[in-house]
Amino acid sequence: MRPRVLPRSRWLFMLMGLALLAACAAPPPAREAASTQQAAPAEAPRRGGSITLAVGSLVPVMGVMGSTTPTGGWAATAEVHSNALVTSDYSTRKPIGRLAERLPTIDDGGISLLPDGRMRVVFPIRKGVTWQDGAPFTAHDMVFTAQFNSDPGIPTVQTDIVTEMQSAEAPDDYTFVLYYKGPYYRGDQLGMRNFWPQPRHILGPAYERFKESNTPDEVLNHPYWTSEYVHTGPFRLTSFDPADAIVFRAYDDYFLGRPKVDVVRIRIFSDLNTLYSNLLAGTVDVILETVLEPELGFNLMDRWNPTGEGQVFVKKSSQRFLSPQVRPSVQIEPAIHDVRVRAALYRALDREALSEGLQSGHRELAAWELVWQGEPLYEATKDAFRPYTYDPDRAKAELRSLGWAPGPDGVLRNDSDGRRFHTIVTATPGRIEREISAFADAWRRIGLAAEEQVVPAAFVRNGEYRANYPSWEASAAGGGDGILGRMEGPAASPVNRWTGNRGGYEDPRAQELLNRYRTSLSEREQLAAFKAISDFAAAELPMLILYSTAEHIAVRKGVKALDDHTGGESAGRNYGTYSRNSHLWEVE
Repeated sequence: MRPRVLPRSRWLFMLMGLALLAACAAPPPAREAASTQQAAPAEAPRRGGSITLAVGSLVPVMGVMGSTTPTGGWAATAEVHSNALVTSDYSTRKPIGRLAERLPTIDDGGISLLPDGRMRVVFPIRKGVTWQDGAPFTAHDMVFTAQFNSDPGIPTVQTDIVTEMQSAEAPDDYTFVLYYKGPYYRGDQLGMRNFWPQPRHILGPAYERFKESNTPDEVLNHPYWTSEYVHTGPFRLTSFDPADAIVFRAYDDYFLGRPKVDVVRIRIFSDLNTLYSNLLAGTVDVILETVLEPELGFNLMDRWNPTGEGQVFVKKSSQRFLSPQVRPSVQIEPAIHDVRVRAALYRALDREALSEGLQSGHRELAAWELVWQGEPLYEATKDAFRPYTYDPDRAKAELRSLGWAPGPDGVLRNDSDGRRFHTIVTATPGRIEREISAFADAWRRIGLAAEEQVVPAAFVRNGEYRANYPSWEASAAGGGDGILGRMEGPAASPVNRWTGNRGGYEDPRAQELLNRYRTSLSEREQLAAFKAISDFAAAELPMLILYSTAEHIAVRKGVKALDDHTGGESAGRNYGTYSRNSHLWEVE
């Protein structure tokens, strides 16, 4: 039996310390030094110039040992230095092969269901790919990746897709075969977020020693995660300072062709105003999503776009919603368990006005469906929540018919016991904290005794505390089908260490629909299954969809980048970040 592994948070703190030490350490050992000799001598001028990206988040380590959150923009830079089997096409969200030659399909036999119920997915590996130290990249690296990323003793940040995998094999150097426990709808979409490739020739020996000792220290303390990181991407790490800047130089042997610029520098800012000043001063060239607060993003857009100083694109990165507390022992107002009451409260929220007031006048970001236009599943859910249009008078009338009448103070009271309609809207510190007053105020206008409650900073990562919010939680979910997590069981509890559905929502009907969706393999089946989920959500209101969160990506004049932004997406998604074609970026 393996000894107890320390919690992930403890290992992350250790890794952060190691990263800081690495920044001050002596030059890397011989293997690193030797491999950097592939680049031109430092004193020789290079023709491509450099591009500087800014991030607003801590960068403790490289690869899968870092934070799970895309906030701050670091995760969005992953495809500057690394690659996965799959990414997105140039100008659409269509998944395409990257380290894989092509995407496997049912039609070509690449995806098949076996008689024992398992699903087999065969990825043909692209020939001629090398790690940035010159070692060949093969299917055997991917078999090692399957073992490494799914090992419960290694605290990586890979998504739950690895729990769906059963085994992997490489019949030859260029054929990677994955076996899933059963049909799985995203089994072919193994992007960076889902399945980060690991170099067997570097991490393999340390991993073998971990399996013998059952202690992950040697793996976690490996300099690979800081100063000695190499991958298969277009730019190779040359300097790692987690407190200041991380520098990458073009990898001459990149399999899609040598990058057009020589250096990509990622500067780390702890203060957004300082970051913004550097954008205006021209010392930062590119920002990706989740870096700037929306207000600063819109300010930059108003300044750059009309003058030509740069170009700012507004992107949708998440859906804002209100989620009711379902646990009867926690919910302070039992009436909220009644879908008719939730519908009335929904009609009291003017989604367009909320988006306009909270997102610099952009009413068009109001949301009427689970996913926004441009998503592959959009047509299956389009306008599903449109029937709950803003109508405060109707909201009050519906609540009156359900036994809630205004008292002398204007607050609704229950006809049977005289209690006030008391509710609390909870949120974490930051942007959403500033938004909950608008939500609560809308409900106060129809007679609710609505309060706002901000989660103390010390409890933001406390799953038990977060799961026991008293009435409503204001939250957000990333693009695609990420929002379905608030409908999916199991509910957060001590059994699963409070990692499940935070609001306690568990409905067998919803789970059946979700299971049907997640086991559907064809596009037609997925659309039909997703529409059934959308119809259920619109009827039962397990969440009140409000608006899409505006994020901004920007590029300074004189730098050619992000013209492929329509095919990119938030780093929290399955595949295809905005940095996926960084080898084509150039300084004009």
